[in-house]
Amino acid sequence: MKLAFATAAFLLIAPAVSAQQTPPAGAPQRSVSKDPANAPSGTYQLDPRHTSVIARVGHAGGISFSTFRFGTTSGSLSWNNADPAASQVTVTVDMSSIQTPVANFASELVGDRFLKTGQFPDAKFVSTGIRRTGPTSGVISGTLTFMGQTKPVTIDAMMVGNGMGRGGPVIGFSGTMRFKRSDFGFTALLGVASDEIEMVLDAEFDKTA
Repeated sequence: MKLAFATAAFLLIAPAVSAQQTPPAGAPQRSVSKDPANAPSGTYQLDPRHTSVIARVGHAGGISFSTFRFGTTSGSLSWNNADPAASQVTVTVDMSSIQTPVANFASELVGDRFLKTGQFPDAKFVSTGIRRTGPTSGVISGTLTFMGQTKPVTIDAMMVGNGMGRGGPVIGFSGTMRFKRSDFGFTALLGVASDEIEMVLDAEFDKTA
């Protein structure tokens, strides 16, 4: 009896599941490539809806990490599929868009004790060179402007994939950057919070030209 009931239930549910998995008629068939050569050359704009910038900072002398998310970003990518190392990228982060799970802490962070966003509203990365380290990975050299100072930094990056989005070609990247905040004059609570900041960037770029 239990087997018969389960079989009947499966026969009822299966058509609905199959219908959910089948794309509607006329829907675009999307395929994702891992090959950088398949992403068309041209100018791309960062899609802030599908971009995440996370800062990880050591807490309590190294016991754990605190994480902070920045919700407002912009940027552009000049992509060269014949020679990805010749590509260029810029990313700008609105520092006042910081988010934290600690209640009321974000409003304190944007103030004059910490990020001083009234004086330094943005942080900006501008690439100066790319060195490929694998078929989809590379090290991006560039400059970071943070709290009014500009210093050289590097990003360990990889192409996650590329393909066609709703409006045209799309490229996705993931990257990690590390720097010492004291190099930029950001010394508040050193010892309680680590000097090194790790920034994790996951971004989509939409082709515009």
